[in-house]
Amino acid sequence: MHLIYYSPAFSTRKIARMIGKAINKDIKEHDITLNFREELLFDKRDFVLFAVPVFAGRVPAQASQAISLFKGNNTPAIIVCVYGNRDYEDALIELRNITQSQGFVPIAGGAFVARHSIFPNMAPGRPDEKDRIKILEFAQQCKEHYNEYALNKPSNCLKVKGNFPYRAPSVIPLYPAGDDKCTNCGTCVKLCPVGAIPEHNPTETNHALCISCARCVAICPKHSRIFSGELYESIKMKFEENLAGIRKEPETFFNR
Repeated sequence: MHLIYYSPAFSTRKIARMIGKAINKDIKEHDITLNFREELLFDKRDFVLFAVPVFAGRVPAQASQAISLFKGNNTPAIIVCVYGNRDYEDALIELRNITQSQGFVPIAGGAFVARHSIFPNMAPGRPDEKDRIKILEFAQQCKEHYNEYALNKPSNCLKVKGNFPYRAPSVIPLYPAGDDKCTNCGTCVKLCPVGAIPEHNPTETNHALCISCARCVAICPKHSRIFSGELYESIKMKFEENLAGIRKEPETFFNR
C-alpha cells in the first residue's frame, strides 16, 4: 500500500495514515510536500492512496505538479481531500481527474474534515473520535472494493461531488509572519514548501511566494509565526460567524 500525500500542516498526513494502516500495515509513504522530484511507476497490482488538503476549493498547485511524477498502469487508487469545515468544492473531482490522467483508476474517494490551518477555531480537535470511526469504516470499504476490483475491474468512472470546469483559483492575501519570540532557529526556512521565508530574517514572509499553507505556523517551536492583522481578524470573524455550530461530516464515494 502506497500513501502519497501533500500535507503542509500535517492533518492530511494524519488522515492518510489512518486510512492506509487500516487497510494494510505494510505501507510505503511518499511525502510530496517538500521538494519531491522522484518519478515513480506503479502497476495494476499496486494500491495507492492520494491525499491532499483543499486550498480555496481546489487541489494545491504544488500537489498537482508533484502528482504528475507518479505514473500508474490501470493502478487502483483511493483519492482523499481534507478541508477545514467550510467546503471542499471542486478539490475531489480535480484530484480524481489528475490521478486518472496519470494512469490510476480511482475506486474510492473521501472528503474529510480537520481543524482549519488558518482559522484554528474552525473544526478544533478534528478529526475527532466520530471522524475516526468513519475514517476506519471508509478504509474497510476501500479494502473490500480493492478486492472486488482485482476480480472484476470496473469500467465506469468514479462519481464524486464537484464541478468541471473547476472554480477559478483564488488567493486571500493572508500571510503568516514571526514575532519577537523568534530565535532564528531556521526551522521554518528549511521546511517552507515554497521557500517563502528569508534565511536572513525569518520573521518576514515573501508574499509573492507564500501559499498560506500554514506549515511554518505548525512547526515553529516557539509559536512565533502566526496569522494576524486587521484583514485576518475580519475574515476570521466572518468565517466563524457563517459556520458557527455547523459540523460538516465526512463524505465518501465508491466505484460501483
